[in-house]
Amino acid sequence: MKDFSNKVLLADDIPAIEGEAFNPIDKKQLIIIYLRIVILFIILSGALLAIIFLSDEIPPIKAIIGISSGILLFILYNIIITILGFPKKGYLVRENDISYQKGLIRFKQVSVPFNRIQHVEVNQGVLARYLKISTLKLFTAGGAASDLSIHGLPADVAQNLKAFLSEKISRHE
Repeated sequence: MKDFSNKVLLADDIPAIEGEAFNPIDKKQLIIIYLRIVILFIILSGALLAIIFLSDEIPPIKAIIGISSGILLFILYNIIITILGFPKKGYLVRENDISYQKGLIRFKQVSVPFNRIQHVEVNQGVLARYLKISTLKLFTAGGAASDLSIHGLPADVAQNLKAFLSEKISRHE
Protein backbone atom coordinates (compact mmCIF):
# COMPACT_ATOMS: atom_id res chain seq x y z
CA MET A 1 0.00 0.00 0.00
CA LYS A 2 1.29 3.44 -0.95
CA ASP A 3 1.83 6.12 1.64
CA PHE A 4 -0.66 8.89 1.07
CA SER A 5 0.73 12.40 0.97
CA ASN A 6 -1.08 15.67 0.46
CA LYS A 7 1.40 18.40 1.40
CA VAL A 8 0.49 22.07 1.31
CA LEU A 9 2.29 23.95 -1.47
CA LEU A 10 2.93 27.65 -1.13
CA ALA A 11 2.71 29.90 -4.17
CA ASP A 12 6.53 30.16 -4.29
CA ASP A 13 6.85 26.34 -4.40
CA ILE A 14 4.62 25.85 -7.45
CA PRO A 15 6.64 25.42 -10.66
CA ALA A 16 6.04 28.30 -13.06
CA ILE A 17 5.18 27.66 -16.68
CA GLU A 18 5.69 31.30 -17.72
CA GLY A 19 9.48 30.98 -17.80
CA GLU A 20 9.36 28.09 -20.25
CA ALA A 21 9.94 28.60 -23.96
CA PHE A 22 6.87 27.50 -25.92
CA ASN A 23 7.37 25.88 -29.32
CA PRO A 24 6.00 28.15 -32.06
CA ILE A 25 3.25 27.21 -34.48
CA ASP A 26 4.25 26.75 -38.15
CA LYS A 27 3.90 30.02 -40.08
CA LYS A 28 2.05 28.15 -42.84
CA GLN A 29 -0.97 28.28 -40.51
CA LEU A 30 -1.13 31.99 -41.31
CA ILE A 31 -2.11 31.12 -44.90
CA ILE A 32 -5.18 29.27 -43.61
CA ILE A 33 -6.07 32.11 -41.22
CA TYR A 34 -5.73 34.74 -43.97
CA LEU A 35 -7.80 32.61 -46.33
CA ARG A 36 -10.56 32.51 -43.71
CA ILE A 37 -10.42 36.30 -43.42
CA VAL A 38 -10.67 36.66 -47.22
CA ILE A 39 -13.68 34.30 -47.28
CA LEU A 40 -15.32 36.34 -44.50
CA PHE A 41 -14.69 39.53 -46.51
CA ILE A 42 -16.25 37.97 -49.61
CA ILE A 43 -19.32 36.84 -47.65
CA LEU A 44 -19.84 40.23 -45.98
CA SER A 45 -19.26 42.13 -49.23
CA GLY A 46 -21.60 39.75 -51.08
CA ALA A 47 -24.29 40.33 -48.47
CA LEU A 48 -23.91 44.09 -48.85
CA LEU A 49 -24.08 43.84 -52.65
CA ALA A 50 -27.15 41.59 -52.40
CA ILE A 51 -28.89 44.15 -50.20
CA ILE A 52 -28.04 46.94 -52.64
CA PHE A 53 -29.09 45.13 -55.81
CA LEU A 54 -32.05 43.11 -54.52
CA SER A 55 -33.83 45.86 -52.61
CA ASP A 56 -36.64 47.79 -54.27
CA GLU A 57 -35.08 51.10 -53.36
CA ILE A 58 -31.39 51.90 -53.50
CA PRO A 59 -30.17 52.45 -49.94
CA PRO A 60 -28.79 55.90 -49.14
CA ILE A 61 -25.16 56.35 -50.15
CA LYS A 62 -24.24 57.24 -46.55
CA ALA A 63 -25.57 53.87 -45.38
CA ILE A 64 -23.61 52.04 -48.09
CA ILE A 65 -20.41 53.92 -47.22
CA GLY A 66 -20.99 53.33 -43.50
CA ILE A 67 -21.56 49.59 -43.90
CA SER A 68 -18.62 49.28 -46.33
CA SER A 69 -16.38 51.14 -43.88
CA GLY A 70 -17.56 48.87 -41.07
CA ILE A 71 -16.74 45.76 -43.11
CA LEU A 72 -13.28 47.11 -44.00
CA LEU A 73 -12.54 48.07 -40.39
CA PHE A 74 -13.67 44.66 -39.18
CA ILE A 75 -11.44 42.87 -41.72
CA LEU A 76 -8.50 45.19 -40.95
CA TYR A 77 -8.97 44.51 -37.23
CA ASN A 78 -8.88 40.75 -37.89
CA ILE A 79 -5.70 41.06 -39.96
CA ILE A 80 -3.94 43.17 -37.30
CA ILE A 81 -4.98 40.82 -34.48
CA THR A 82 -3.75 37.86 -36.54
CA ILE A 83 -0.38 39.48 -37.26
CA LEU A 84 0.20 40.57 -33.67
CA GLY A 85 -1.33 37.51 -31.99
CA PHE A 86 0.24 34.75 -34.07
CA PRO A 87 3.67 34.92 -32.35
CA LYS A 88 1.89 34.38 -29.01
CA LYS A 89 0.66 30.93 -30.10
CA GLY A 90 2.72 27.97 -28.99
CA TYR A 91 2.79 24.59 -27.33
CA LEU A 92 4.95 23.04 -24.64
CA VAL A 93 5.42 19.40 -23.69
CA ARG A 94 6.68 18.77 -20.18
CA GLU A 95 7.18 15.61 -18.12
CA ASN A 96 3.55 15.23 -17.08
CA ASP A 97 1.50 17.55 -19.28
CA ILE A 98 1.10 19.41 -22.54
CA SER A 99 0.29 23.12 -22.65
CA TYR A 100 -0.94 25.49 -25.34
CA GLN A 101 -1.11 29.26 -25.27
CA LYS A 102 -2.73 31.78 -27.58
CA GLY A 103 -4.28 35.19 -27.61
CA LEU A 104 -3.41 38.83 -27.79
CA ILE A 105 -6.41 40.62 -26.35
CA ARG A 106 -7.74 37.63 -24.42
CA PHE A 107 -4.74 35.48 -23.53
CA LYS A 108 -5.46 31.82 -22.86
CA GLN A 109 -3.18 29.08 -21.61
CA VAL A 110 -4.40 25.49 -21.29
CA SER A 111 -2.50 22.60 -19.72
CA VAL A 112 -3.70 19.01 -19.96
CA PRO A 113 -2.06 16.36 -17.74
CA PHE A 114 -1.20 13.16 -19.59
CA ASN A 115 -3.19 11.06 -17.12
CA ARG A 116 -6.40 12.93 -18.10
CA ILE A 117 -6.05 12.36 -21.85
CA GLN A 118 -8.41 9.71 -23.21
CA HIS A 119 -7.80 10.02 -26.94
CA VAL A 120 -5.42 11.79 -29.36
CA GLU A 121 -6.24 12.68 -32.94
CA VAL A 122 -4.39 14.30 -35.87
CA ASN A 123 -6.51 16.08 -38.50
CA GLN A 124 -5.71 17.73 -41.83
CA GLY A 125 -8.01 19.66 -44.11
CA VAL A 126 -7.39 19.89 -47.84
CA LEU A 127 -5.31 23.07 -47.66
CA ALA A 128 -3.50 21.89 -44.53
CA ARG A 129 -2.58 18.65 -46.29
CA TYR A 130 -1.18 20.67 -49.21
CA LEU A 131 0.78 22.86 -46.76
CA LYS A 132 1.92 19.78 -44.80
CA ILE A 133 0.52 21.02 -41.48
CA SER A 134 -1.89 19.33 -39.07
CA THR A 135 -4.08 19.87 -36.05
CA LEU A 136 -3.47 17.81 -32.92
CA LYS A 137 -6.63 17.26 -30.87
CA LEU A 138 -6.60 15.98 -27.30
CA PHE A 139 -9.74 14.60 -25.68
CA THR A 140 -10.26 14.16 -21.96
CA ALA A 141 -13.08 12.39 -20.16
CA GLY A 142 -16.54 13.88 -20.24
CA GLY A 143 -17.08 15.35 -23.69
CA ALA A 144 -17.32 14.72 -27.40
CA ALA A 145 -15.46 17.90 -28.34
CA SER A 146 -11.70 18.13 -28.07
CA ASP A 147 -10.40 19.73 -24.90
CA LEU A 148 -7.28 21.03 -26.58
CA SER A 149 -6.61 21.64 -30.27
CA ILE A 150 -3.20 22.75 -31.51
CA HIS A 151 -3.50 24.03 -35.07
CA GLY A 152 -0.58 24.57 -37.41
CA LEU A 153 1.82 21.83 -36.39
CA PRO A 154 4.13 20.43 -39.07
CA ALA A 155 2.60 17.08 -40.11
CA ASP A 156 5.58 15.03 -38.90
CA VAL A 157 5.64 16.84 -35.54
CA ALA A 158 1.91 16.23 -35.08
CA GLN A 159 2.32 12.50 -35.80
CA ASN A 160 5.33 12.27 -33.44
CA LEU A 161 3.40 14.07 -30.69
CA LYS A 162 0.43 11.75 -31.21
CA ALA A 163 2.68 8.68 -30.89
CA PHE A 164 4.42 10.15 -27.83
CA LEU A 165 1.12 11.06 -26.12
CA SER A 166 -0.46 7.72 -27.00
CA GLU A 167 2.49 5.98 -25.35
CA LYS A 168 2.23 8.25 -22.28
CA ILE A 169 -1.51 7.73 -21.85
CA SER A 170 -1.23 3.95 -22.27
CA ARG A 171 1.12 3.91 -19.27
CA HIS A 172 -1.44 5.73 -17.14
CA GLU A 173 -4.24 3.28 -17.83
